[in-house]
Amino acid sequence: MGLSINCWAPSVMRRKYLPGIFALFLALIPTIADAVCGKSEPNWLWNYDGTIGSKYRVRMTLVFRGVDVSGVYFYASQLKDIQLSGRIINGTDIVLDEIDVTGKVVARFEGNFPEHDPRGRFGGSKLECETIIGSWHKLGTSETLPVYLSMESGTGGTLTNRYSPAGASDDSIIHRNALLFWNAIKSGDKRTVASLVIYPIKVGISGGTKQINGPKELLANYDAIFSPRYREAIANALPYNMFVRDQGVMLGNGQVWFGPDGKVIALNNF
Repeated sequence: MGLSINCWAPSVMRRKYLPGIFALFLALIPTIADAVCGKSEPNWLWNYDGTIGSKYRVRMTLVFRGVDVSGVYFYASQLKDIQLSGRIINGTDIVLDEIDVTGKVVARFEGNFPEHDPRGRFGGSKLECETIIGSWHKLGTSETLPVYLSMESGTGGTLTNRYSPAGASDDSIIHRNALLFWNAIKSGDKRTVASLVIYPIKVGISGGTKQINGPKELLANYDAIFSPRYREAIANALPYNMFVRDQGVMLGNGQVWFGPDGKVIALNNF
């Protein structure tokens, strides 16, 4: 179908399409003032990327309904939703209970919305809800870890059908094919990569643009299309709970776009 979807610069996308858990306890960051986060958007998903502790990469999706907050988060190593339910306190603090499959609260996030990102991700801009810093605590134990998350994107949709803006009715199909493509890129399974692309598709080769009309042609040009740098960018992205808009579902910062069936509709290797 020859579709080329431009990769939006993250700072432009997030500041244009978004308005604003956690790192260390407030006593450890006395220079960071509190921001006020007030949202009531039950049909809007806010995605945050960050870490729990020093090594656990996570992505969290929150839905704000005034002071009430619901959502999910997952570990990059697992790609499996963990349910969250919580509230905003005084517009500056957030508490989120982590709920297991039996409905039991097993851990808790406690944090606040700083007025300025301590890691400088949003420059000197005054923030509202864009960054959350604080801690994660496993209930019934002494285990407590610092948490930092910053807003990655915001989209329409719901927690049960986040990819509806792209015309998808079943999120699991998107996730299954995106994961299959992602794993194939990482393992060098060229035939599987080629089988997950919708043709024709335009790619960048030798400083120009070339239309690829089928799997055989993609395989013949595979190394020119999927350079080591491009493969690394794809491998570093998270093929789960991704940004979505009417044109498709975006992997990473736009390196790859998927259609409503989870097949690749754009390869931005330019």
